[in-house]
Amino acid sequence: MSRSCQSARESRFDYSTIVHLKRGFIAGAPRQLLCQKPPCDQIDPTRKLRGILRGNKRMQNIFPFFSFHGFLVIIFCNSSQALRCLPQFSRDDRKLEIGDTIADGLVKAIQTSWFAVVILSENYATSTWCLEELRLIMQLHSEEQIKVLPIFYGVKPSDVRYQEGSFATAFQRYEADPEMEEKVSKWRRALTQVANLSGKHSRNCVDEADMIAEVVGGISSRLPRMKSTDLINLVGMEAHMMKMTLLLNIGCEDEVHMIGIWGMGGIGKSTIAKCLYDRFSRQFPAHCFLENVSKGYDIKHLQKELLSHILYDEDVELWSMEAGSQEIKERLGHQKVFVVLDNVDKVEQLHGLAKDPSWFGPGSRIIITTRDKGLLNSCGVNNIYEVKCLDDKDALQVFKKLAFGGRPPSDGFEQLFIRASRLAHGLPSALVAFASHLSAIVAIDEWEDELALLETFPQKNVQEILRASYDGLDQYDKTVFLHVACFFNGGHLRYIRAFLKNCDARINHLAAKCLVNISIDGCISMHILLVQTGREIVRQESDWRPSKQRFLWDPTEIHYVLDSNTGTRRVEGLSLHLCEMADTLLLRNSVFGPMHNLTFLKFFQHLGGNVSNLQLISDDYVLSRNLKLLHWDAYPLTILPPIFRPHTIIELSLRYSKLNSLWDGTKLLPNLRILDVTGSRNLRELPELSTAVNLEELILESCTSLVQIPESINRLYLRKLNMMYCDGLEGVILVNDLQEASLSRWGLKRIILNLPHSGATLSSLTDLAIQGKIFIKLSGLSGTGDHLSFSSVQKTAHQSVTHLLNSGFFGLKSLDIKRFSYRLDPVNFSCLSFADFPCLTELKLINLNIEDIPEDICQLQLLETLDLGGNDFVYLPTSMGQLAMLKYLSLSNCRRLKALPQLSQVERLVLSGCVKLGSLMGILGAGRYNLLDFCVEKCKSLGSLMGILSVEKSAPGRNELLELSLENCKSLVSLSEELSHFTKLTYLDLSSLEFRRIPTSIRELSFMRTLYLNNCNKIFSLTDLPESLKYLYAHGCESLERVNFSSNHSFNHLDFSHCISLECISDLVRDFMNEEYSQEAPFRLVCITKYSIASTNNMRTSWREPMRIKLPKIKAAPKLVGFFVQIMVVCEKPFHLQFPAFSYNWDCEGSRLYRINLKPNLYQSSEMMEDNNNRPYKWHHLVIVQIPTGIISAEIDEVQFESHIQVPEPGDEIILCGVEHVGFVLK
Repeated sequence: MSRSCQSARESRFDYSTIVHLKRGFIAGAPRQLLCQKPPCDQIDPTRKLRGILRGNKRMQNIFPFFSFHGFLVIIFCNSSQALRCLPQFSRDDRKLEIGDTIADGLVKAIQTSWFAVVILSENYATSTWCLEELRLIMQLHSEEQIKVLPIFYGVKPSDVRYQEGSFATAFQRYEADPEMEEKVSKWRRALTQVANLSGKHSRNCVDEADMIAEVVGGISSRLPRMKSTDLINLVGMEAHMMKMTLLLNIGCEDEVHMIGIWGMGGIGKSTIAKCLYDRFSRQFPAHCFLENVSKGYDIKHLQKELLSHILYDEDVELWSMEAGSQEIKERLGHQKVFVVLDNVDKVEQLHGLAKDPSWFGPGSRIIITTRDKGLLNSCGVNNIYEVKCLDDKDALQVFKKLAFGGRPPSDGFEQLFIRASRLAHGLPSALVAFASHLSAIVAIDEWEDELALLETFPQKNVQEILRASYDGLDQYDKTVFLHVACFFNGGHLRYIRAFLKNCDARINHLAAKCLVNISIDGCISMHILLVQTGREIVRQESDWRPSKQRFLWDPTEIHYVLDSNTGTRRVEGLSLHLCEMADTLLLRNSVFGPMHNLTFLKFFQHLGGNVSNLQLISDDYVLSRNLKLLHWDAYPLTILPPIFRPHTIIELSLRYSKLNSLWDGTKLLPNLRILDVTGSRNLRELPELSTAVNLEELILESCTSLVQIPESINRLYLRKLNMMYCDGLEGVILVNDLQEASLSRWGLKRIILNLPHSGATLSSLTDLAIQGKIFIKLSGLSGTGDHLSFSSVQKTAHQSVTHLLNSGFFGLKSLDIKRFSYRLDPVNFSCLSFADFPCLTELKLINLNIEDIPEDICQLQLLETLDLGGNDFVYLPTSMGQLAMLKYLSLSNCRRLKALPQLSQVERLVLSGCVKLGSLMGILGAGRYNLLDFCVEKCKSLGSLMGILSVEKSAPGRNELLELSLENCKSLVSLSEELSHFTKLTYLDLSSLEFRRIPTSIRELSFMRTLYLNNCNKIFSLTDLPESLKYLYAHGCESLERVNFSSNHSFNHLDFSHCISLECISDLVRDFMNEEYSQEAPFRLVCITKYSIASTNNMRTSWREPMRIKLPKIKAAPKLVGFFVQIMVVCEKPFHLQFPAFSYNWDCEGSRLYRINLKPNLYQSSEMMEDNNNRPYKWHHLVIVQIPTGIISAEIDEVQFESHIQVPEPGDEIILCGVEHVGFVLK
């Protein structure tokens, strides 16, 4: 008798069945069961993720098939408890065998098993069924479809191999029957084959139980990990497994490891845990998966379930939770177990099931999945794996596998798939729900309608998953959650703290439950689906009546409430994007009157717009006395209402307003922290701010009419001051704890800024941006400049942010002082010391004529970016080599610089315009260096790159340089030899060099993607370019005659503009159009120039006029890869056009129009080329753009072409353009 165990995952057993199976010696099955509770009514959409399968030709069962003579069943199964660790079904005693053909069920069981255990005893050959089983097993084994382990139980392998002893007696009987001759031959062959396999011998084992335990262990280790059909091939799962494997540290047998899997609802925590369970649980003598711990079961029930499944004891009795905890400690304290506690949401649950690692035996692994990080911390779980949302690429892959059963999208659906996958914002459960919902829809227009709904309203299943997290909050946390969802998403914690009292702890609670994220710099963000869920909760609270909602954000609903004047005292916040209002709305004076509890009022629009479609009749309107936030972009009146009482206002933001003044007289402003009047060009004065004792930010940028600011700001504790582009200011004194400064010395329009030396405390100002004629005096730095800005390390309550003492300048993280152009100044900027700036990560001192950089620059140990361009030093301090964090260094236009110190730590080095720099020797030192991007443009004295190559020669293969720019370095020699060392280059600029052929070593640069050869006037041919090249810029190569590309080239951009000697242009165009096309290139362009005296009368349009072209009608075909547009652009000498990177862009307008925009560079050449009739030549530029069908809608039937070129008047006589041809690209 033989039977294979069915997978425990193919059917669900209730507890009575498990008990029956145990008592019937069906030993292994319960141990493999996920310890599931009875199914709940709620359907979890994430389960559908598990339906993504990898195809198999033969469905295999991971449970082993046992073949043995019937009487051994009791002996073998009762000999050892070890068999209970095997996933197999034991059998009842063999019934009477009738006939010689084994049952169909056994044939199927063998064929679907992955492993077979053949127990060869003295009586094995007496059963024709056993021999038939063995024949089929060995046949499958020879086809490599099953693995076999023979156990020689009381027999010698030689007796089996040669059919001797009891086997000979059995075969004598079979051979006496002539009808069995063919079967006997096959049986003998099968016995010989199985005896030749390595197996176990009972006669070699002193203790039979030990042998069985060894067999079980061997089988378990050779079985594949459980590939449950619902977890195979999940996108990104293997990456999770690799990270979790490190945390599990399975090889450590001495310690108990408790690992938390933490993330927001629906992100896939349970799925990851099940994959871990399937992969690792077999390595443990006891294991259990407690699913959905949070779903309404009391702790005593959960404790009983855990014990019964690990101990196989359905009679576990627990009188209390404390008794259960004690029982777990006593019964499992010496066992090595693998336990998963899934979806734990209460501390009591974890305390009752696994409060301490000492409850389990050495080597145990306990995995807890939860949405609450605080719960893990309460039990000392330090190893926490945070599950994050999928990126766009993986999300799209998941969606494609789920939608329409994984079939490729039909025509027109590709863009809809991308749009739908992005709506989920990387949340797996949302991808499942969206795919399930949208798969039932077949029409594209219906998809469009459904996606429009999903952009605003959460899908039901997703909402139910996320709502569970909200329901678990206390009332205070719920309030903060809704404020963030409706008003403060994306705000800084310091900013939110000003509006919501005692919110720090509440925000941290939400972060611990994965409902918000706190960035390293303290910004609060909430997943967009949580935002939608929160807003839907607000709607539900008001029975979907906008006038009674706590918060209003929808433009249509806000328009209705304001227009109908139906606001109520229940409205606390109103946030309106003015650009989303279709019509102008004229507000009544009484519109805000009924909203007594209005606390947050925000009307915002795109920056720069001073025209609003929200108008007021007069300034006699009433605002709530509880108002904390008034943000009104493009405020339409010249003054705020006289009855406005700002004593509760925390932020007053009136950007791009029509204000002449804020109010008359002095008002109490005890809570005001932010005053922003950016772009209010009519504002002439600020009110008295002496009562604004808590003012932190004063932003006056582009207030061009502002002529003075109140003296009282010198007594305020500002953190941020912005007076950029305040052209009307005639004189400002900003003195912070120092003696007053006189303006008379500097005259009008001078800003004197004195800030304290290290001996004084910069107690408040942390951000400043100011522009004008400034005399700057900082600690160790003084002089004149056109621009000054700095920012300090932001403090936040988030525990992962380092708090730095903001004393003196110790807290500054960036400092930028510059003049807008290099000029000789009779008084150089003084740079004496950097000792008071230890926290700087970014320092820019540009065009200041600095002659010496102090040695103590080495104290800036956090410095990552340093720009000293446009200064007059000859040498740099050698201590710069000690700046371990320095990654970017720019010394551009340092015209007197002759040598460099060792800079092996720098990754990007810019030396353009260092005309006296003659050598690079020593800059990379003898050790490893990190240089990836090296720019030495216009270094006319530089003769070689030996400073880099010397290191390469001493340690070959170490050069990782990726980008190299040598434009106009005309003193370089032996360039071919030098370039051969930079094998990893992806970008190379050799523009304006004077070689006749490109260096031969370029062909060996197999990673090269971008090559610049602009204005290489002596080069006459281009051949043997690397096949990896995608972007080639050869503008102005006037001697270039021949271009030869291999058939494997596939360019995205070719610029041969003003290559006036180029031959075989038609061949070049043909090759470009015939290149193998890739969807990786969203846009392709080639430009070729020929000069001509031909008439341009046939040009269709001037450069000023956009034009639209109808695409020819063509049916979609599998070989249709895109369409192309041929454009002719004509300009006169001496003007030249150039098509560099970013000289074009594209977008879609609506669903049927595709817009192409050309933006070439236009410059004037000093050369003039005229014919004998002194008529100027006209340059004809043939531009071909190619657009793949994959990035546009299938319905697009029209192309609009535009060109934006800045030309002198009269432009129409200089440049013309027109579309020559439009067509499709077929492959």
